[in-house]
Amino acid sequence: MLILSNSLTKTDDEGCLKVAKSLVSRIKKAKPETTVITYERESEFSDVHLNVNRLMLSCRLFSVIRRCNEPVLYIPFPARTLATALRVFVVSLFTRQKLSVISVMKYHTNLISRILLRLSGADFVVFSKDAAEFYEKIAGKKRVEYLKTGVDTQKFTPVDNNKKNALKEKYGFDCRPVILHAGHLNRGRNIAELMKFDEKYQILLVTSTLTKNEQDIELKNELLSKPNIRIIDDYIPNIEELYQLSDIYFFPVVEQGRCIDVPLSVMEAASCGKPIITTDYGEIKALINNDGFYRINSFDKESLDCLAEKALNSQSVTARKSVLEYDWSNAVSFFINS
Repeated sequence: MLILSNSLTKTDDEGCLKVAKSLVSRIKKAKPETTVITYERESEFSDVHLNVNRLMLSCRLFSVIRRCNEPVLYIPFPARTLATALRVFVVSLFTRQKLSVISVMKYHTNLISRILLRLSGADFVVFSKDAAEFYEKIAGKKRVEYLKTGVDTQKFTPVDNNKKNALKEKYGFDCRPVILHAGHLNRGRNIAELMKFDEKYQILLVTSTLTKNEQDIELKNELLSKPNIRIIDDYIPNIEELYQLSDIYFFPVVEQGRCIDVPLSVMEAASCGKPIITTDYGEIKALINNDGFYRINSFDKESLDCLAEKALNSQSVTARKSVLEYDWSNAVSFFINS
């Protein structure tokens, strides 16, 4: 197998980057002969790193793909749909064998993009039912694979109250309940809703270092004006500890394209046994009626506080069982055996 990606980097605290690293590291471990070609971003997994133009036109890339003569797995960082479609089509011209493209985020496509994707002959690997239906309309059912994946269930595990309290102390929290959200700091993700929770809760927002320079500073200052809100915008290698010290995970994203189709933070929090207060964004639609998930029907303060109380009073109900089948190992088995 040959893997082509611009989504591999050392600090993987953003959805697409985490998908790429999680899959590639496991595929390389299971199949060491896999060749990894990177462009733009370089990582420890890079066997070949190239400089390519925006259209992916590169004599060296063409040469490496032809010489390897292996099936190609392409993991592009999300870009404008026409740009992505052009790149997929160009890579398809280089590829003699099967081309599979991982699409982590469903975008609306124009006619030219749909034609290019259809002509590429590529198979599309997606992580939500919505995305599968979307790509089936473009390429047909035979060229779309829907995988349930998105969490390391061995890393993101529940802890007992003693461990949770020790982690709260380690990160400077008191004994009050902690509500956590992890993701980009912008209004499009609807995170201003964090300010509506009662001050008896400690609110923790963990943001991506990849987009640190793109933060909405006005929103950041509004959030920090609340005495119970804290923001961590540094890279946290042991991010599972922040999930483990929290009492509730809050996911308010509504607008399509503001998060990847399978919100990894929700999966990781659920794997740690945390109650999830959430919208039905993307793949969460398949989980939201399960134990441990609490649907947001309204963003008014009273409704959010009511959901938080309900979640706290149901600590024995865990969301972990629902995400066990989404372990990364399921996707790796698919790629190794396909």
